[in-house]
Amino acid sequence: MASPTKPAASDPHRADPASPPPATPRRDRRRPWSTLAILAGLPVNLALCVRRVGGGEDRGALAFVGFSHLNLLLLFGAIRRFEASPADGSPARGRARLAVWLLTATLTAAFTWRIGEMVPLRFAAAAWVGAAATVLGGFYMLFLHGDK
Repeated sequence: MASPTKPAASDPHRADPASPPPATPRRDRRRPWSTLAILAGLPVNLALCVRRVGGGEDRGALAFVGFSHLNLLLLFGAIRRFEASPADGSPARGRARLAVWLLTATLTAAFTWRIGEMVPLRFAAAAWVGAAATVLGGFYMLFLHGDK
């Protein structure tokens, strides 16, 4: 039995300032293979789109794909910052949360805009209603509901 003045060595909650912090597991420092596959596939997809447009007759499609790719890369970075920030309501976590929501909202709007150009008006309206519900639901979950 450990003495009352000195915590036991096996106690995980001991407050010994001289002991080194626990090592971060190796698994947490590596990127998952799915993230690497997406990051490798994005430039390939962008290059194929540029090749398809070629003569420049569909610059709108090229701008859409370029915007979507840039938005996704920024979104991956923002999610990474959000997950790495302290969970105690720090300003860094709030800024990362805002960046994640803004990037997902703009990506949702861009895809809905693109879909709206291709379908009849009533389907486009339904797509915009669905997009608005998604963006507002994300706002509720990230800001109003918070870490509860």
